[in-house]
Amino acid sequence: MIISVDTLKKWLDEKKEFVLVDARHDLKDEQKGRRQYEESHIPNAIFVDMANDLADRSLKQGGRYPMPRPEQIAEMAEKKGINENSVVVIYDEGSGGMAAGRAWWMLTYIGNESVYLLDGGLQQWKKRGYETTATQQNPKPKTFHPQLNRNMLVTHEDVHQRHPRTSLLDARSYDRFLGENEELDAKAGHIPGATSFFWKHVLQENGLWKDQQKLAEMFESIGSKEDEVIVYCGSGISACPLFAGLKQAGFKDVKLYPGSWSDWITHDYPTEKGE
Repeated sequence: MIISVDTLKKWLDEKKEFVLVDARHDLKDEQKGRRQYEESHIPNAIFVDMANDLADRSLKQGGRYPMPRPEQIAEMAEKKGINENSVVVIYDEGSGGMAAGRAWWMLTYIGNESVYLLDGGLQQWKKRGYETTATQQNPKPKTFHPQLNRNMLVTHEDVHQRHPRTSLLDARSYDRFLGENEELDAKAGHIPGATSFFWKHVLQENGLWKDQQKLAEMFESIGSKEDEVIVYCGSGISACPLFAGLKQAGFKDVKLYPGSWSDWITHDYPTEKGE
């Protein structure tokens, strides 16, 4: 699930067959990721665009970045030269976090079991002194045969009707959870019954991922690893690395609410502020 930059460098040197994906994205400047990619990226990387490749803005519901239908995800993967058997490494600017996590979740959801997040992302790659390039790749299309992992996803109805033992984790920053600061969505606060669990807690101070033991210790307060855990954020992006962290820690039944807070507030559901 997590791969080091040193291992990635070795794979590139050995010309191992895999697909390298640059998923950089800025929530406040949606063209920034593409500009950065065109200026400089890890050799052989192809670019995926959050707003166009990893979301379906034609949908009237589903939050700010509506999750595409499975067949759309598969079609996107095919165009990027990815099928269900491809080894895929995904990175963003740093930490293998929000944007990379969304791409990782989507490919895993439609049945690829060999998707990795680059530990530390492009920042760590550069820190190690490894080369970057502006040369862009033209992937050869492949055919993807989806096998959906349907237990990875829940709808707003599922969240509203969740079992009392289900843990609902809010991956946004604590001030957004409290409703004290909201720059992205029309309403501030959180889903009633949710617990604040900022997604960056899966990382060490240096931006690298915590190991499995540290993750397991951090998530001890949630309870049994057999019980359902639902994660959400503002628009189904930053909750994805939290999802990955829970899976790394050994939790069996983790689900993403893709629409997240930006979808929840468009329905007739209660909201809360504060603790």
